[in-house]
Amino acid sequence: MAPIFDLLERRKDKFMLWLPAGLPNARAPYLVIGTFDKGPPPTVYETNISPFIKSRHPDLWELDPKTISPPLKDNTVYHYWYEINDLSPEGLGAIQVTDPLAYTIDYRSLRSRDEHSQPASVIKFRDGKLWPCDIDGNEPGPPPIPSQDSMPQNNHMVIYELPTSWSRYKDEQQNDQDVQIDVGTFTDVLALFNAKVAGKRFAGIPAIDNQAIVAELGINALELLPAADAKPIGQWGYATANYYATDFDLGTSGELVKLVEKIHTLNTRFFTDVVMAFGHDPYVYIDFRQFHLDQNAPEEQRSPDRMQSHSNQPRDGYGGRLWRYSWPVDANAQPIVTSSYDPESGQVIDVHPSWAFHKGHLHRWMTSFGVDGLRLDSINNIANYDFIKSYKEYAWSVYNSRYPSADPSKFLVIGEELSDPLDLITSGTLNALWNESWQTRLRALLLGETANGDNFEWTVRKMVNCTLDSNHPFTDGSQSINYITSHDTEGYRKERLYNFLSNNKVYDIERRAKFAFALFLTAVGIPMIFAGEEFVDQMDRPISDKQSDPVNYERKAQDWRSRIFNYVSNMVAFRKTCPALGDDDTEFIHVDESRGGKIMAWKRGGQGQIPVVVVANFTDEDTEGTEYVIANWPDKEKSGWREVTQQRDVPAEWVGREPLMHWEVKVYTYWRA
Repeated sequence: MAPIFDLLERRKDKFMLWLPAGLPNARAPYLVIGTFDKGPPPTVYETNISPFIKSRHPDLWELDPKTISPPLKDNTVYHYWYEINDLSPEGLGAIQVTDPLAYTIDYRSLRSRDEHSQPASVIKFRDGKLWPCDIDGNEPGPPPIPSQDSMPQNNHMVIYELPTSWSRYKDEQQNDQDVQIDVGTFTDVLALFNAKVAGKRFAGIPAIDNQAIVAELGINALELLPAADAKPIGQWGYATANYYATDFDLGTSGELVKLVEKIHTLNTRFFTDVVMAFGHDPYVYIDFRQFHLDQNAPEEQRSPDRMQSHSNQPRDGYGGRLWRYSWPVDANAQPIVTSSYDPESGQVIDVHPSWAFHKGHLHRWMTSFGVDGLRLDSINNIANYDFIKSYKEYAWSVYNSRYPSADPSKFLVIGEELSDPLDLITSGTLNALWNESWQTRLRALLLGETANGDNFEWTVRKMVNCTLDSNHPFTDGSQSINYITSHDTEGYRKERLYNFLSNNKVYDIERRAKFAFALFLTAVGIPMIFAGEEFVDQMDRPISDKQSDPVNYERKAQDWRSRIFNYVSNMVAFRKTCPALGDDDTEFIHVDESRGGKIMAWKRGGQGQIPVVVVANFTDEDTEGTEYVIANWPDKEKSGWREVTQQRDVPAEWVGREPLMHWEVKVYTYWRA
């Protein structure tokens, strides 16, 4: 059973508003509540404006729905706001804000999504209590807890990083204005896993209607880019506004539950992306000083929250408001107030408001949606190791509560900090990091180049085995998230693989893409595929913003792209199941100095395991003659050797002797699934 989060339990019986540290307010907050009529025009008809009363707990305001007059109607969906005095730096006066704990919000209640507009919160009144519901009144329950045995271990995961909203393209000959972006939904994602689901906005597109593309790819971990509510339309959700609610444009809680239920039946873990450096949430107006930081305020010049970690740069709110992770201080840098009602325990203790708020939505997402892992965005911009560690540990406590004896290899908290400061791992702050250096090395090698000051051989060695990187020595492959491409497609050599190769005048894209994926899916570390790279999608718009060019699944139907997709899906299946690829042990057995060290071979797998041998030709020339000998081939006398990428058996007399074509990787083993 999941640990109790006190404030979330209380909101089942009453409307609740937490104002930490005795916030001074000109008047008590009010509840503004009514019923929704879709119109036109859409309208919320107000039925009541009622004042909150102070709870017996300091800093907690409450309102029993049974005391509202005229009485609320049973089994009815209501839209509501909290009316407060705006305490943001702008000071807009009395305004209506979204419930910070709202599980569902409805932007139909607004005429525009301007900076200060707040959508209505949605709740159902039934049997004298408040029940979370979708806008249609559906009350989704959490997905069933999957069998622990069915979930993949971290070191056998292949993650699929998916912007939940993607694009559709009308005609390859038309210009980029015909690319429609930000039109995907949770149901459209479900269609990628279930061929019987047509999707919502993608119904009628053969690639979605007739196939379960991602299920066919065979990945076993789905990472959705932020699925919590964000106000902007046409982006991927890195402007979180309502942390406890699913994104209104992506779909309802019930639709997300159906997606998670489906992928769990496919033995696939669910990861979600979380943005906690900055936000656009209601506490900007309700209690700015306790929750948020104004870097320009004179009293904040000595605040420990001002600067990024691992740099001398100020934190960046990217148009939002920075979250405060240390207590607000006075002119002498002394904490102002620290004791408050604790939303987690229900006790009056020293509380970091932002810490407690974020743990609350973590509890919501893990218990309501069966989250099996987390990716935390922009760790350096959060800039507080203590908070991150506390958040990570709370995530683990909720995960551990699912099973009588939880398997620690089947949950993971990943951070994005592109300088790869491994003290985030060694200190126990996080479990894993994005390995930006891996992408740098792989992309250099695809052009026959070196990277990061190493010679060619050591560029390969460190790409193959991240534990050999002296600057960032990961101690276990499950700590390193490797990627050819990520959603950060802006910047030098960050674009999609197709565009990277084209921009560097590499025209045998099919061959080079297969080469890249063979290296990628046999290297030490957890591979993460950015959606669309499995069929080498390409940019439809200029590379100017990571959020402007989501994946286009219609391209997968092209013949050469389908061949790459089939190649990748074969290698994904191998990566998930082969024991040697879940181990960190790597031995380099061949470096061909006669070719500048650009034909190399290495063995994956530790003592007692059936080895995997990878042979790679990083040159533009085929090997001469009818054979190419690897003198140190392991277990050469064993029967049953096969070449994985071509799915063929290798005759005993050809083991360790097969020729290589230019830019070719061959993967050998006698292990069988």
